[in-house]
Amino acid sequence: MSSISYYDKNSQDFHDRTINADVQDLYQKFLKHVPKQGRILDAGCGVGRDSKFFLSKGYEVLPFDGSLEMVKLTSNLLGKDALHMLFQDIHFSSEFDAVWVNASLLHVPYENLREVIEGFHKALLLSGILYASFKYGTSMRQTEDRIFFDMDEASIEPYLKGLFVPLEIWKSADTRSTVAPSPDKSWLNFIARRI
Repeated sequence: MSSISYYDKNSQDFHDRTINADVQDLYQKFLKHVPKQGRILDAGCGVGRDSKFFLSKGYEVLPFDGSLEMVKLTSNLLGKDALHMLFQDIHFSSEFDAVWVNASLLHVPYENLREVIEGFHKALLLSGILYASFKYGTSMRQTEDRIFFDMDEASIEPYLKGLFVPLEIWKSADTRSTVAPSPDKSWLNFIARRI
């Protein structure tokens, strides 16, 4: 079972667990780098919670997800179509002020991650912003039919090198995840600017 299959089969349960999660601190850290009414690519949008927030603050948002069921949930929540697309299928060029990848890039295999980040780089305008988060660690692991590719401060650097300059990298407590916590119950977060 792929991670996408997990989300397709457990979409309503995942919705119920995540739709009301409080991530205001992440929004604040991210949006201080994004121009007012800027265009945000919500990559791996999940249930649409973050897209809804960004839209409510006047940003233009394009959400997409690899799970068709997540795309349906997001489209229903927003009243506009989300795209059904994989990270590897990103085809945008200099279109976004920022890319938001909250708790979804962590399913991309290490051998494919650089290519995906190159896609984000191409999608962003010059000096555009990338936010992403991973379960904290250094290994691949499988939990509840999902595969996670964990990251820490050192292991993420080669994937960003030559593409993005990290503005902030921080570790935060994994307070929300009771189903698939990281080994030490933490997240790795980073905000980086496109070179």
